[in-house]
Amino acid sequence: MQEILKQFLPATSLSTAEPMVTVLGAGNINDTWLVRTEDLNFVLQRLNRQVFARPHLVMANLATISGHLAGQLNTSGQRWENSLLLVTRAGEPFYTDDQGDLWRAVTYIDRTSSHQTIATAAQARQVGWALGHFHRLVAALPASHLYETLPGFHILPSYLAHFDQVRQQTQIASDADLRFALEFVAARRAGADLLERARRQGKIRAQTIHGDPKVGNVLFDATSDLAVSLIDLDTVGPGLILYDIGDCLRSCCNVAGETIAELSRVAFDVDLCRETLAGYWAGAGPLLTSHERQLIYQAVRLISFELGLRFLTDYLAGNCYFKVQHDEDNLQRALVQFHLVQSIEKQKDKIEKMVLAH
Repeated sequence: MQEILKQFLPATSLSTAEPMVTVLGAGNINDTWLVRTEDLNFVLQRLNRQVFARPHLVMANLATISGHLAGQLNTSGQRWENSLLLVTRAGEPFYTDDQGDLWRAVTYIDRTSSHQTIATAAQARQVGWALGHFHRLVAALPASHLYETLPGFHILPSYLAHFDQVRQQTQIASDADLRFALEFVAARRAGADLLERARRQGKIRAQTIHGDPKVGNVLFDATSDLAVSLIDLDTVGPGLILYDIGDCLRSCCNVAGETIAELSRVAFDVDLCRETLAGYWAGAGPLLTSHERQLIYQAVRLISFELGLRFLTDYLAGNCYFKVQHDEDNLQRALVQFHLVQSIEKQKDKIEKMVLAH
């Protein structure tokens, strides 16, 4: 660790590193620390090469988005700080160690906290606002200027194809939860390409998106509990803005959280959906087309199905993508998402009416 720190700190600085989990929570992908010095605090991360097979493209995107965001003034009316890339002492955007691992530093946003689930309507509105504000900030950054760092990311038909490959290579145990999950997937294969089909038909277009705008990636001011930043920009790239909106709603409106053991408590809260969307409209302004608005229900349903499918596939493959505490973690995560999909489907009319009312 000391050798890594030397790459980012002036030679005269004394520093210590502590696990980021004690400050900003634990991520499912990268290893993260908070580095504190007398003069500077920053976030240090080691990229997960198993997830990001082309980490240099991730860093190229991060450099591009940092350069774009750094030049923008905050006119939002509330505190807002962008997560920006810090260069090494040699002026490089990252450092590669002797093992081939890629390390990078990003700004640490102080006096903030994060929430794993939404507790109030005001928090839901702020998460929606943060995503809308971010979309407005990056609206002028052409998607063509960014790399696809995770080929097939959010492309549901591709995840289904990968799932089929993994399932064919896996001996399926006779387990009630697993049978439910497999039958759930089989029953919803039809129409899985709805959003991608709309893109191919030219009804919606690729834009610069965040890629993972879950509740935990929004930082809140520790005093006011207003949104301050949207962090974790590894997944920023070209995509459908509906992916971000759907994922944000999925995360905000599942009040029981993503790791709940009592599946009967999993539900999609339409009141929080209304608040989140209200915040989004306020932050984004008139970014969405009328056709994109009409697809919001399908976006939140399909993105929840997608995440459950990815958890299930990783479970069948031996838990090689998402970090787990025990072997059944990813199956349980998949079940939570599938129960959330059921709740979303039951409230289809309410959600569609709510969207069209704006």
